[in-house]
Amino acid sequence: MTQPPQDSHELLFSNIGFLLGKTNQIKDRFLDQYLVEEEITSGQVKVLFRLYLSNNQRSSDISKALGVDGGAMTRMLDRLEKKHFIQRIADPDDRRSVLIQLTDTGQVVTSRALPLAQAAINNLTECLTTEEKQNLLHCLSKIVSSSLSEECHLSNKKDEKC
Repeated sequence: MTQPPQDSHELLFSNIGFLLGKTNQIKDRFLDQYLVEEEITSGQVKVLFRLYLSNNQRSSDISKALGVDGGAMTRMLDRLEKKHFIQRIADPDDRRSVLIQLTDTGQVVTSRALPLAQAAINNLTECLTTEEKQNLLHCLSKIVSSSLSEECHLSNKKDEKC
């Protein structure tokens, strides 16, 4: 078996894709630690935040926005419903569809989770200067904007997200 070159560690840590993925993992671990008192996970809080900002969404829309497959989203929604944080309601515009909305309990938990999530992100970025944080925010925003534009172009969509 061939041994990897000595500088493979350096190559890995200079790879943007690896670093973005690793940073996302670390961010989720921090979120999990900060949110333990609310008994929710980083994945669950993302769903709650999505509903907090825009209530009454279809699970497929939440799934697409968060990049989670449909089956995993259904299981996550089941857990959130069991905790009484969300409820499924009939879509008045489409009888075949179900909308997801926060319950009063879900609203309260999400309100308490917002500062906890911000504290986790502050912990994640405390090693950066203010200028470095601004530069990182600018670069990541540029990547996301470019990718969203490309997705819209490739899918030929004309909706409000595009």
